[in-house]
Amino acid sequence: MNNEPRIPDEETRKRLSMNLRKARLDLEEFGLQLEEIEAGLDKHIREQKMKRLEKSRQYLDQMSKS
Repeated sequence: MNNEPRIPDEETRKRLSMNLRKARLDLEEFGLQLEEIEAGLDKHIREQKMKRLEKSRQYLDQMSKS
């Protein structure tokens, strides 16, 4: 048994390098998509907070008039 690592031939190294580059680009694209989702969720949360504030302000205005 020969357990020594062997260096792959030139064609295999090129193919593996291309696969790694493609995987890196895929991961980078996925990271950007996650950032976009996070930004959308942050926007939604801000809008919900703003609605709650407006609702509380309206409630206080009504209470002060009565």
